[in-house]
Amino acid sequence: MLNLISGSFSLFLIGLTGWTVTTYFVKKDSQNLIKEEVKSLFDICKMFALSLNRLIRILTKSAFSSDSSTEPLSDSTELNELASRFGQTIEAPAFELTLNENEDTALSSFSPEVIEVITEEEEKVA
Repeated sequence: MLNLISGSFSLFLIGLTGWTVTTYFVKKDSQNLIKEEVKSLFDICKMFALSLNRLIRILTKSAFSSDSSTEPLSDSTELNELASRFGQTIEAPAFELTLNENEDTALSSFSPEVIEVITEEEEKVA
């Protein structure tokens, strides 16, 4: 099934490429429009690759870091430059974490029974 899907997609891309090249050379009046659209497609692909790269870096950094308060990655100026061509702005999401002094965030995701067992074990050790 996967071979059928990938084969169909490949045939579609080959057909679209052939159609585009043929139209580019035969219809002289549509050359500028084709150039603009192809350039736009390359910009979108480049923006996608940069976003994918940034996502992978964020995921690997958060997966391998032991400290949850690591400094954020630097802004990608090339990604923002490409986004400005399309009238979009890319901003890092803002997350706020509020803590009560009596609240332990590491234990808050466990059930009360598990927290009780952990507390008992800590008391035994102390």
